[in-house]
Amino acid sequence: MIIKKIMNNNVVFVEDEKKDELILVGSGIGFKMKPGMKAEQKRLAELLSKISSEDFKLADHIIQYAKTALGGVSLNENIYVTLTDHMVFAMERAKKGIVFRNALLWEIKQFYPQEFEIGQYALEVIEKKTGIKMAEDEAGFIALHIANARSDGDIVEVEITAKILKAALKIITLFYQIELNEDSLDYGRFVVHMKYFVGRLMKKKLLQQNDPIFIDMIKKQYHKAFECASRIGQLVTEQYGMDVNDDELVYLTIHIQRITNSISNKKGLDK
Repeated sequence: MIIKKIMNNNVVFVEDEKKDELILVGSGIGFKMKPGMKAEQKRLAELLSKISSEDFKLADHIIQYAKTALGGVSLNENIYVTLTDHMVFAMERAKKGIVFRNALLWEIKQFYPQEFEIGQYALEVIEKKTGIKMAEDEAGFIALHIANARSDGDIVEVEITAKILKAALKIITLFYQIELNEDSLDYGRFVVHMKYFVGRLMKKKLLQQNDPIFIDMIKKQYHKAFECASRIGQLVTEQYGMDVNDDELVYLTIHIQRITNSISNKKGLDK
């Protein structure tokens, strides 16, 4: 095979002996390579033996759809490797009737609705192109790969974020003894806030407003919501070892107050 074009260190275009063009994807396969060179490295041969050009094309189609669906955002280049590998093995499992249950499926739907829609689209395309039908759980797994590539983080961060969101929502519903309205604007804002909240904690870039008067005012005015926020902060610290400062607790308090306010008023609960 002859290298025709190098997209980046992980994606190269080659031409085989039959003059057919192929896209090769793999971690570092384009490193120090140049157009015109022969692609005879062992890792390329191993990649081709596992993944067909049709699988590459199918993954690329889904990735391009994801970019468009997300408004033209850039995705981490590793998505070509991670998503292709995942899809191939997922299809192999499906052929054998093996289903991997996604324990975070509900959280993914709530936290990453756009990415989950892309996952659903991927399942439709896979079934149409290959005849392989996969469970909704796989749409969730694909969504995680897209979310991971979009945030330029890692899959662990995405999963931890989803778990903390689930725990926070459970604490709120139990603390206030209410059912949250998942269709409300404030609920959506809360989910978005939690995403960036956890992101700041993991990157250790916490809010630093340094306004003790404002913090004290929020604590007094929304004491119930602040107590609830403190419980969430305690859980995050105990289970994930990430400290939550007062500035973060205050803004979490404001979102909890918003998400529970109308329901609390209806039930006669204090603020």
